[in-house]
Amino acid sequence: MAIKILAVDDNEINLKMVSAALKVDEYEVFTAFNAAEALASVGQIGPSLIILDVMMPDMNGYELCRCLRGRADTATVPIIILTALSELDERLKAFEAGADDFIAKPFQPQELLARIKVLLRRTGHSKALAVADANGEVTAVFSLRGGVGGSTLASGLAVGLAQIWPESPVLVDMALVNGQSALMLDLPLRNSWGDLAGIPATEIDMEIINRVLLWHDSGAYVLAAPRRPEDAEILTGPQVTRVLQLLRQQYHYIILDLPHDFTATTLAALDHADRILLMLAPELASVRCASIALDVFEQLKYPKDKIELVLNWTFKGKGLPRTEIEKALRHQIGVVIPHAGDTLVAALTLGKPPVFQEPTGPVGSLFEDLAYLWSKEAHKSSPPAPVKDGYTRVVERARARERKK
Repeated sequence: MAIKILAVDDNEINLKMVSAALKVDEYEVFTAFNAAEALASVGQIGPSLIILDVMMPDMNGYELCRCLRGRADTATVPIIILTALSELDERLKAFEAGADDFIAKPFQPQELLARIKVLLRRTGHSKALAVADANGEVTAVFSLRGGVGGSTLASGLAVGLAQIWPESPVLVDMALVNGQSALMLDLPLRNSWGDLAGIPATEIDMEIINRVLLWHDSGAYVLAAPRRPEDAEILTGPQVTRVLQLLRQQYHYIILDLPHDFTATTLAALDHADRILLMLAPELASVRCASIALDVFEQLKYPKDKIELVLNWTFKGKGLPRTEIEKALRHQIGVVIPHAGDTLVAALTLGKPPVFQEPTGPVGSLFEDLAYLWSKEAHKSSPPAPVKDGYTRVVERARARERKK
C-alpha cells in the first residue's frame, strides 16, 4: 500500500516539482492549493506526511501547521516546511509552529526524499512499552547556576543509555519555560509537555504520555518542554508526579533535565529522583550556588548518597582546585568532566551530541562510560539481551584501562 503524502502550495509549478520527486519512490501524492483546501481534505486523505509552503494567501504555512497540530487526526503527522524563506528566524518559526523539518527552496529531490524517509521512520517507530513494572531509575541533572552543562550531560546520558542497553530511556525536559532538550537532539517540537498541560493529573495515563514522546534515532525518547510559556505556567506538581510515576513503571531509565530553580514542578521532580547529579563549574558563583542547593537538599532531608557532585570544566585555564571545592562544600566530587571545547560547541549548534555522532571519540566515549557508571546494578551484573554496540565499547574500554594498570 502506497504511503500518502499531502503537499500544500499555491504555486502549481512547485506542486508538480514536489509530486515528480515523490513519485520516484512511488509515494501517493495529494495536493492542495491553499490552507482551506488542505484542512477540508486532510481528514479524508489520512496522509502519513504533509509538506507545506509558507507564502500562501489567507493563511500562511506556519498558521496552517499550528492548525494541523491542533487536530487530533494530524497532531502527530510529520510536517515538512518547504519554502524559499531560508533565514534562521524562519527556521525557528517553523519549529515553534510544530514542524518536524525545514527545507529551503530550491530543493534537491534526493534530499527531500531522504528527509521524508527519516521522518517516516521516526514516527513509524512503535513505542514499545517495557514490562508492566520496569522499576525505572530516575536520575535528575540539576544546578542552580546556568551554563554549567546540565542539559548537555542530561541529553548525553539519555543517548548513551540508549546505545548501551536494549531498553529505551526517556529524557524529560523539566525546564518547562525555556528547555531545549529536543533541539539539542535535533528533534522537532511536534509534541511536548504542553499537550499534557490541560489534562488533570488523575486522567493522565501511559497511552497519553506515549503519544507525546519524541523518538531519537539512538533509541531514546524525549518529553520536550512546551513550545509556549503559558503552557508551562499551568503545569502542576501533581501532574509532574503522575507522569514520572507512570514513566518509572514502563521505562528502566528516566533522565530529568531540571531548571535552575526550586519551583513546585522542580521539587516534585527532585523528590521523585533516585539520584541527583548536582553540577557545578570550578568558579566561585557556581560553587556558591551548589552550596545553596546542598543546604536545600539537607532541609528536604534527602539522603547524602542520593546526591553526587559533577564538576564540569567549562572553560580553559585555571579554576578553583577540586580539593578546595570539596572542602567548601563538605562533599566529595564524584565525577570531573574535562574541558571539551569546540566538540560540545558544535554539538550544541547542530543538535548532534558527540556520544551519538562519534561514540568512539574522546567526548563520546566519556558520555557512554558515564551512562554505564550510572546504570542499574542489575544490568551491569547481568546485561540484558541483545548486546548492543555501546555496551561492547564500554566493556572494551574498561578492559583496556585494566591492562594499563
